[in-house]
Amino acid sequence: MHSDPGRFVDVPVVVSEKLDGSNILLHNRKTYGRSVSKPSEGKWTAMVKKHHAWKVTEPGVFLYGEDIYGIHSIEYEAVREDQTFYAFSRRDATGAFTPFSKVKAYAEQKSIPIVPILFHGIFGSVAEVREFLLHAHAEASILGGEREGVVLRLACGFPESEFRFNVCKSVRIDHVQSTTHWTTHWRPCKIVQDHD
Repeated sequence: MHSDPGRFVDVPVVVSEKLDGSNILLHNRKTYGRSVSKPSEGKWTAMVKKHHAWKVTEPGVFLYGEDIYGIHSIEYEAVREDQTFYAFSRRDATGAFTPFSKVKAYAEQKSIPIVPILFHGIFGSVAEVREFLLHAHAEASILGGEREGVVLRLACGFPESEFRFNVCKSVRIDHVQSTTHWTTHWRPCKIVQDHD
């Protein structure tokens, strides 16, 4: 848990589901794995490239999300091709993280899915935060299958230097259950087949 859970009390927060996928950055029509040093060429980025990367055209927009096309530890129920990537955060040209409302508005404007939101509001105490997170961990994923975890963040924007104070991630016990990296024997997630 966070070293100062009181930081998430009496202020607007967002709790989203932590999906089990690749942390992907969309910037300037390209797809990156966490940084902008080199575009990602992995086969597992095929669907996000096909359906969403080309939509992020503004040079000052850095859109982060979870891409579940390549199965990691959890296999979700079948999704459409354009629903393998889920946006969760956005940085601007200064490096600041934008308010979650702007992340959501931008993603909706571009028809890019966002991570499942479990709570958007205000907790009245640390005990209330803990109780909510405990129950959230016990539930199945909104995408079907097990839930990897949850992410708690302040709803407001904040500078990159304050990220570790304003975002808290919690994953299931013993989440990684293999010594082999998922890319070694990667396979795509189940895709809903369209029937015309």
